[in-house]
Amino acid sequence: GKGTVEQSLFTNQDLKLKLSVSITTRKPREGEIDGVHYYFVPSETFETFIEENKLLEYSKHFDNYYGTLYSEISNILSSGKIPFLEIETNGAKQIIEKYRKEGREDEICSIFLMPPSLTELERRIETRNTETYDLILKRLDKAREEIILSSMFKYVVVNNSIEDTVNKIKEIIKDN
Repeated sequence: GKGTVEQSLFTNQDLKLKLSVSITTRKPREGEIDGVHYYFVPSETFETFIEENKLLEYSKHFDNYYGTLYSEISNILSSGKIPFLEIETNGAKQIIEKYRKEGREDEICSIFLMPPSLTELERRIETRNTETYDLILKRLDKAREEIILSSMFKYVVVNNSIEDTVNKIKEIIKDN
């Protein structure tokens, strides 16, 4: 899935990608490390960041906030790397609209990773065996909503096979 594609992209040093660590109000899962997988903060802190305009984008997903700190992006850029954001479509929409409004749309490369089909997505989620049936249905509903928004992205890549998907994304990044 998305995680495997992401890991494969980061093994290629030529791309100079650095994952932008998102900030969230959800509780850490087993094995997740604060500052590595996410920055875990209480809702009050997140809401203060919203008020103080410290977030490039944010959204609420399954009762938790997720977002990208401006400071995270500037730290990555100042290290000579390219920020890589794995975010919800609503967050991507916020960024695309901000950059479009500022006439800077060419500064971002937005890629939507499309499942081959909703049936295949359902099979992949069920195979992970980490979700309840209700949560699987919620995830599929969310996927339907996201697919509708996919047209706003500069590129849409169908995630048929990991190798093909990774190669397509590498080409897109190199061309931008």
